[in-house]
Amino acid sequence: MVRVGIIGLGHNGLAHLAAHRNVGLSDVVAVCDRNPERLDRARDEFGIERRYRTAAELCADPAVDAVSVNTGDPYHVEPFVAAVRAGKHVFVEKPVANSLAQLDEMAAAAAADAGLTLAAGYVLRFNPVYEAVHRFCASGQLGRIYYLEGDYVHNLLYQAAQIDTATGANWYLDEERPLVGGGSHPLDLLRWFAGAEVVQVAGYSSRFAFPEMKQDDCQVALFRFENGAVAKVAALYAPRTAMPPFNNLRVYGDRGTVERDTVALAEDAGDVHPAFKPVAADRVDGHPYEPEVRDWVLAIRDSRPPRCDFFDGANSTAATLTACEAIARNAILPVNVYRRP
Repeated sequence: MVRVGIIGLGHNGLAHLAAHRNVGLSDVVAVCDRNPERLDRARDEFGIERRYRTAAELCADPAVDAVSVNTGDPYHVEPFVAAVRAGKHVFVEKPVANSLAQLDEMAAAAAADAGLTLAAGYVLRFNPVYEAVHRFCASGQLGRIYYLEGDYVHNLLYQAAQIDTATGANWYLDEERPLVGGGSHPLDLLRWFAGAEVVQVAGYSSRFAFPEMKQDDCQVALFRFENGAVAKVAALYAPRTAMPPFNNLRVYGDRGTVERDTVALAEDAGDVHPAFKPVAADRVDGHPYEPEVRDWVLAIRDSRPPRCDFFDGANSTAATLTACEAIARNAILPVNVYRRP
């Protein structure tokens, strides 16, 4: 059984802790958080005795085989690098990093030890609907894919009150960028569906609906893929509406089309308006953490790549980070592509 240490015990970290226990292929033996109240909760509710205040301490524990990094977005780099250098398998939540400099540092550490199983937490790849869309794309049933859309439209105004009691700060208001923290979800799916890397990006933004945020709360970007396909991603953090179903997903190929959770496939060249049908019978609300955890743990056990390995996830993060830079500079920018060693 894989012995796991979890770094970061906020909502996401606790969700992963529960997922590990429910899946039953791993044992969470240690936890880490800078907030002592969260460490006490891990002891009282989950019976975890190995509790640490720093990532370095947890990563040095010989009882830990694998580390799950579930800290806030700006704080992934230190625990990730510490875990890799300690020879631990690592899961790092999305976005992989919060700056291109952080991403470069993490990629250098990952490239130095190719024997580790390093996964990135783009959890929507485990939603049955998106799994089905991926199969339609990968099988060629949609034909050549040339345009894709996905949105992250989510009212997150409540984040203004989420103060870290350990630091008295709110990193979300200070450092969160909608295209990175939210928009990388749909962008990762579009990369997965297109089967190609993003090589260029441009975009625009505005700041009206969430003035407490230091970054613009509405960000929109256009991405060009290496195979010629084009994609649009919009990230809105304060809309007065519920999240749209299935991220407003659109995938256009020359033989078929996906709209949200439906697909239309042309029978022949004359079938210009094929009927839409559901892409999958199964539906999942929220984030499917358990299959994501199962995939990582089985990848460790079976010495195979996880569904979304570190370098794959890094490219989704890099594209959205570069999009924010393109918006700030009012420029069309190239996107660096990270390659597995």
